Amino acid sequence: MRCAICGFEFDNTDLTCHAACPLGAACSVVCCPRCGYSTVDPGRTSVARRVMGLFNRRTDSQAPHPEGAVRLLDLPAGACGHVADVDGDPARLLQLSQYGLLPGTPITLARKRPVPIVRIGQTDLALDRSVAAEVYVDVDRIA
Repeated sequence: MRCAICGFEFDNTDLTCHAACPLGAACSVVCCPRCGYSTVDPGRTSVARRVMGLFNRRTDSQAPHPEGAVRLLDLPAGACGHVADVDGDPARLLQLSQYGLLPGTPITLARKRPVPIVRIGQTDLALDRSVAAEVYVDVDRIA
C-alpha cells in the first residue's frame, strides 16, 4: 500500500492503526508507519468490496454517461446537480465513494480555481483536476 500523504510504500496485511485497538485484526483502518496518516483499507471492509462490485459490473456496452450529463469541470462555479457518473479506475471510485461522491448524490461546485472544490452535504472536498474531469453531473440549477 502507498501512503496518500507521504508516498511511503508499506505492507498493510498485519498493520492496524493502533496496537491497543479493541477491534484488532478486524479493524479496517490502516496507519502509515512513517507519517501516521490513517485511511481505510478497501480490502478489509465488506462495504468497500460491495461498492467495488457495483463499479466492476459496468460493461463496455453500457452507455458511459447518462443523457444530458455534463463534466464537472465544464460547469460554472455555484452550479448544483446530482452526480450522474464517475469514470476512472475502480480504486479511485472506491476512494471517492468514501467521501460520499457516488452516482445520485447531490453536489455543488463551490469553486473552480485554484482547484475544484465540491460540496457534498456539509463536506467541502477539493479534487485534483484530473479527478474532477472524470465526474459527470446532471445539472439541477445554476446559482
